[in-house]
Amino acid sequence: MAEGDLVVASDGMKVLGVGRVIGPYGFEPQAEAPHRRPVEWLWLGEYTMPLQEGLQTTVYELKIPENLIEIEKRLIEDGLLPSIVDQTRRPKPSLSGISGRIQAIFERKGQVILYGPPGTGKTYWAWHTALTLASYDCFATNYDQLTEEQRKTINGDKVRMCTFHPAYGYEDFWEGYRPQVINGALAFDLQDGIFKKLCEDARRQPEHSFYLIIDEINRGDIPRIFGELLTVLEKDKRGRAILLPLSRRSFTVPVNVFLIGTMNTADRSIALLDKALRRRFGFVELMPDSSVLEGAVISGIPLGAWLDALNQRLCDHIGRDARNLQIGHAYLLDQGRPVASFSRFVRIL
Repeated sequence: MAEGDLVVASDGMKVLGVGRVIGPYGFEPQAEAPHRRPVEWLWLGEYTMPLQEGLQTTVYELKIPENLIEIEKRLIEDGLLPSIVDQTRRPKPSLSGISGRIQAIFERKGQVILYGPPGTGKTYWAWHTALTLASYDCFATNYDQLTEEQRKTINGDKVRMCTFHPAYGYEDFWEGYRPQVINGALAFDLQDGIFKKLCEDARRQPEHSFYLIIDEINRGDIPRIFGELLTVLEKDKRGRAILLPLSRRSFTVPVNVFLIGTMNTADRSIALLDKALRRRFGFVELMPDSSVLEGAVISGIPLGAWLDALNQRLCDHIGRDARNLQIGHAYLLDQGRPVASFSRFVRIL
């Protein structure tokens, strides 16, 4: 038995409930049933199995197709399990370019950091890739083709975002005690952080992928924020249980959780990141790309060539950190297109 498995509680051939295993095995010697697994009950009711199976046993792996179909039928009818037919028809996109590189790292590592000088589209590509993958995963189409209601399902649910900063801590990311007023008195309540909530939602929906974008990941104290996550973040350690120090509860990172961090190298070099963290992430460097400005000319100034010349001057004169201090092409974009007025160009300068 493993986390994510479906289980049925039954009395003989009478099924009383269907649930999903959400935690590791535990032994409680004082309990009437000492061998335990935490379960989230998805369906409660009564029905009789179509065929006899597993008689005279306490725990048994159901194998007869008619019995398995009867279980899935009830979950599908209640919207608790996606139709297997729908899943087989759902296309798996093979992205290209920068999104394709991110997708390849997801398959290999499960988490990626986009790094480079400011204005090179790091946050844009993080959002674009996550929204695209989540849209195909949920609705089998591109994010641009979704209705407003479908976009709400993706943006803020399947794809979420936080920003690291010097005051961001373990309690914001994992769990921590927060002050609350209860009956006129101040009390401290243990509350889940953004990453723990994401993992809990992903565990309840194993058929979907969940994405967390961490903007400015290098501006926070990463070892303090991540805490125990460094142990179980690696893809081959997903599903391995750790004990959270505050709640004293066992916790695992589901395989359908993916992280995208963005990192401005003008503030801090990637070489300064914790080596344990660097080993667990894949990296994609994003540099100034003048090709997005091709054909744009303002008052006789070709923007693409001008940007290349400016960055070449920076690299020639600044010295060792010049590569990370170049000017990104996004500075010269307005609503995704090259700036069109000279006054706007002057304000950018």
